[in-house]
Amino acid sequence: MDAMADPLVACDGGEHVLYLNPAAERLLGWKLSELVGQPFDRLLPPRLRAFDGQSFLRYLLGRRRALSGRPVRTSLLCRGGPEMELEVTVGSSGGGGGERISLVLRRPPEFPDYTQEPMERLSSVAHTRMVSPVSAGERAYQLVFENAPLGLFHFDTTPTLLACNDYFVRIMGSSKRMLIGLNLLSLQNETVMSCVRDVLAGRHAYFEGDYRAITSGKVTPVRAHFAPCFNEKGEVEGGVGIIEDITEQRSAEAERGRLLREAQEAIRVRDDFLTIASHELKTPLTPLSLRLASLERRLERKEPVDSTLLRHARQHLVRLAALINDLLDASRIEAGRLALHFEPMRLDSIIERVLAGMDAERGHHRIDYAHPTEPVRIRGDPYRLEQVIANLLENALKYSPGDSTVRVTLDVRGDFALLSVTDEGIGIPHDQQEQLFERYFRARNVSVTSYGGLGLGLYISRDIVERHGGRIWVESELGRGSTFHVALPLLSAANPTPPEPTHPTTGSPQQVH
Repeated sequence: MDAMADPLVACDGGEHVLYLNPAAERLLGWKLSELVGQPFDRLLPPRLRAFDGQSFLRYLLGRRRALSGRPVRTSLLCRGGPEMELEVTVGSSGGGGGERISLVLRRPPEFPDYTQEPMERLSSVAHTRMVSPVSAGERAYQLVFENAPLGLFHFDTTPTLLACNDYFVRIMGSSKRMLIGLNLLSLQNETVMSCVRDVLAGRHAYFEGDYRAITSGKVTPVRAHFAPCFNEKGEVEGGVGIIEDITEQRSAEAERGRLLREAQEAIRVRDDFLTIASHELKTPLTPLSLRLASLERRLERKEPVDSTLLRHARQHLVRLAALINDLLDASRIEAGRLALHFEPMRLDSIIERVLAGMDAERGHHRIDYAHPTEPVRIRGDPYRLEQVIANLLENALKYSPGDSTVRVTLDVRGDFALLSVTDEGIGIPHDQQEQLFERYFRARNVSVTSYGGLGLGLYISRDIVERHGGRIWVESELGRGSTFHVALPLLSAANPTPPEPTHPTTGSPQQVH
C-alpha cells in the first residue's frame, strides 16, 4: 500500500483511522502520526458527517451495490481546514472487530494531474476528455500559463480550484497536489472568500495584504485580482485570478519610507542645530561687542583702560573660538579627517596643565585632584587629550552649584589609566546617558539641558578617546551628580581591551574591573 500511486485511507470497524499511505499524506497534508486513532469524521466537513441517520462511511458502504463500484464525488478536509473535492471509492473486508474499511481517493477526471510535466499533462487531459490531440494553440496557451511571471489560477462555480501555475504554488509555499481541488470558500480568509463570492456574482474583485496559505501556513504579502469567466450566454462559469508576491515592493517601500524619515530627521536636526548654534555663537559675541565698544570709547577719551574689560573680552573670544573649533572638528570627524599625532606622554602632566588653565572657569568651585605618585605614561595626542579633559571639567563646573567640589581622580587599573571627573550637579536621566555622546544631542532635544553648548563636545571627545583605543562613559543619578570616566591604554600595554562601563546607583566614582 505504501507503493500505491493512488491515495489510500484505511479505518477499523469503529471508523477510526488506521493508516494513510504516502500518496494520501501528500494529497491531504496530514501525517499518519497525526490521524492514527482519530475518528474518520475529522477528515469530513460537518455537513457530510451524517446521512439518513448513518455515518458517512456506513452510508457509502450501504450504497456500494447501487454504485456498482463507481466512485462518489465528495469533499474531504485537508490539514488546516480547506476542503478538497475528490472522488472516493469505498470498500470493506472482514467483520465485527476485525472489519477494515478502505477508501481510495482520486481527483475528478476534469482535474488534470498537475504533478506531471506540462506536455505529458496536456496529453493526459486530452485523453481524459476523449478529444483530439492537443493543438499547437493549446500547447502555446499552456506554456504561457505555466511560465507567466505572476501566479495564475482558475476555479469553477462550486468554487473549486481547477488549475494553477508554478508561480502560484511558490507563493503559497505548497504543492499542486494539495492545491488543486480546494474549495475556495473554505480558505478561512474572509476577505479572499468575499472576493470569490463577488466573482461568482459576475463582479471583479481585488485583494491586497498579508495572506496566510492554509495548506502551508506561509504568510506572504500579495496583490490579487479576481475576474469572472462568462460563457456565450453571459452566465458565470467560474473565475480566474492573478496574484503577485509584493514582498520586495513592500521592502522597497519600507526602505524608501525609512530614508525619507531619516532625511526629514536630518533636516530637523540641522534646523534645530542651526538655531542653537546661532544662539550659542551670539552669546559670546554680544558681550564681546559691548566690551570692545566700551574700550573704544575709553581710548577715544584717553581714559585709563580697565583690565577687567580686556580680560572679559578675551574670555568671550576664547569661548567663540572654542565653539568654532567644535564645529570644525565635528565636520572633520564626519569626513574622517580629524588628525591625531601620537607620541609618548604623561597623562598626569596633561591633567595638571589643564587644571592650571581653569582659573577663569573655576569661580567659587573647588577642584580636588588625586593621582598616583608614579608617572602615568600613555601614547596619545597631547593637544586632543587636553581638549577632552578640558571639556569634561568645563561641563562639571558649569552644571554644579557654585560652592560645590569637582573631584578629578587618576588611577591605574590593569593595562589602563582611568581618569574620572565627578561633579555635584543636577545629574542626567538614565535614558539620555548614551545620547550625550551623539552628535547634536542638544539640538535634537532642546528641552533637555545636556552637556556641551552645541551638543558637540562629548561627541568629539568620544571620537578622540576611541581613536586612542580607549572608552568614555558616564555614570549619573538625578540629584546626585555625575561621573565621567575615560579609560586609556598605558604605554606598556599590548593590545588591551577597554574595560566595560559599570552602572552604579550613586554618582560617586566606581572601580573598573
